[in-house]
Amino acid sequence: MRKRINGLPALRRSSRLPFAAIGAAGGFAVTILFALYNGALGIWYPSLWHGSIGIYYALLSLVRGILLAAERKAKGKEQETAESYRRKIFTATSGIVLAMNAALVTPVSLMALDQRPIQTGLIPAIASATYTTYKISAAAVQLKRANGTILDRELGMIRLVDALASVLVLQNTLIIAVDGGISPRLFRLVAIASAGILLLIFAVSAAGVIRGLAFCRKSA
Repeated sequence: MRKRINGLPALRRSSRLPFAAIGAAGGFAVTILFALYNGALGIWYPSLWHGSIGIYYALLSLVRGILLAAERKAKGKEQETAESYRRKIFTATSGIVLAMNAALVTPVSLMALDQRPIQTGLIPAIASATYTTYKISAAAVQLKRANGTILDRELGMIRLVDALASVLVLQNTLIIAVDGGISPRLFRLVAIASAGILLLIFAVSAAGVIRGLAFCRKSA
């Protein structure tokens, strides 16, 4: 009986692995679908706002896919070789993420200037609300699992950035659906809220990169 009890932690850890893999694959698939959805809206209306958001989420999905594949590949290497490989992947992908987040200034500016389609209906608002709820919930659940390899930590940072960016998209779609655009009385509020979320995205990504570089130096 004691042997069985002692073996429970290892059994629990091993049983979590398939669920973690399924969760990562599910989040990856949902982000791709959201990117395609916004891309389709950008072509249909046409809308530079939706097109730029679609490109952003497509690139975010690409980076996430690279990290997931790299982490899986690293697990098949010796420890020293795996850590060196992870550090190289982190250095390359973290720079891409920072550049992508800086590029969010474009769609945020379009939103503040009201340069978007006006008649998109309630469906995009419902889709954005569903996606935002899912991403915030997923990011909150994964916060306590932030430890791990450098690539695991970067994936956690991307989940949080993804959730924050989805709040921007939801804000935009709700304004279109409810108010038909940004009225003068809403302009200042939207500008302040968008700038605040954008600064938070910059802070989260920059802090993630700084912690990651410190982790790389520590493990080198």
